[in-house]
Amino acid sequence: MRRSNGHSVPGESSRAHADAILPLAAIRDRATTDLVLSGLDASGVAFALFSPDDELSYGSTAFAALFDVQPGARTFGDILRHCHANGVGPKMNGPIDAFLAMAAEKRRSSPHRSFEIDISDDRWFLVNETLLADGWLWSVFTDITMLKSTERVLQLARDAAQLAADTDPLTGPLNRRAAMERLDAEMRAAFRDCTQLSLVLIDLDHFKTINDRYGHAKGDDVLRHFAAAGRQQLRGGDVFARIGGEEFMVLMPGTGIRQATQAVERLRSHVREEENRAGLCCTYTMSAGVAEYCGNAAEDLFERADRALYSAKHLGRDRIEQAP
Repeated sequence: MRRSNGHSVPGESSRAHADAILPLAAIRDRATTDLVLSGLDASGVAFALFSPDDELSYGSTAFAALFDVQPGARTFGDILRHCHANGVGPKMNGPIDAFLAMAAEKRRSSPHRSFEIDISDDRWFLVNETLLADGWLWSVFTDITMLKSTERVLQLARDAAQLAADTDPLTGPLNRRAAMERLDAEMRAAFRDCTQLSLVLIDLDHFKTINDRYGHAKGDDVLRHFAAAGRQQLRGGDVFARIGGEEFMVLMPGTGIRQATQAVERLRSHVREEENRAGLCCTYTMSAGVAEYCGNAAEDLFERADRALYSAKHLGRDRIEQAP
């Protein structure tokens, strides 16, 4: 890479005189500097030196390749504008002028700064910027693509482990522990934002009779069938969970008791219709209790929904009751 002519590199001896009349120490210093730069360039490290005016004073071959530096590029802005226009170098979201303004605020904001950049060819680089005397900026770019790949694999493994910990293994919805955590979080959000929240408790009617008559394997089929029906009939923002043997819970953020009852009624009607139980070879129904959050504790909301569910079962099952 070239050196710009507008600035002297820190520590560089004046080139106004011929080498033959420079002091021996100055000749050695320049030779050492050139040797260091040559070694860094041969190592494949991407590095660049920018002047106080953000002109590119020196850049390695790897830096030129990474940013597709063109012969006419003079400043950091020139380099980034070319990258943005041609879809090369670092990925940049939004208008280039906004990106450059953001970068200008951060560059030289501290003696040393480290951050990661995502390259258009899906590589990742760690950038280390060091602020030198008089505003010179030394930037080194280290390829961390393999580390990011390993990080991604570990993140996927953590996500899978968390999903397994939060999910009921038989039916697929959330388990009781995860459901209670969501209930607590949604209640806090509803209290903070003054929004509606409804809780529905569901119990499959006469489930013990199904197990006794058809066997536990068939009972498991019924539970899986109901869980699938719930995922199909309930809304995307509803939180669906299995909280006990044949007991399920639906948490409905932003929903009042009337709308929640209507949503669960669609599910109740769906599971009782014969054409929706194809292949199951047995019938079943559900009862539900619905309660709306009134600013009290989770135990109160849960107890009110549970009392409404008890009323539904006491009044003949296969129905939905609302808590007062």
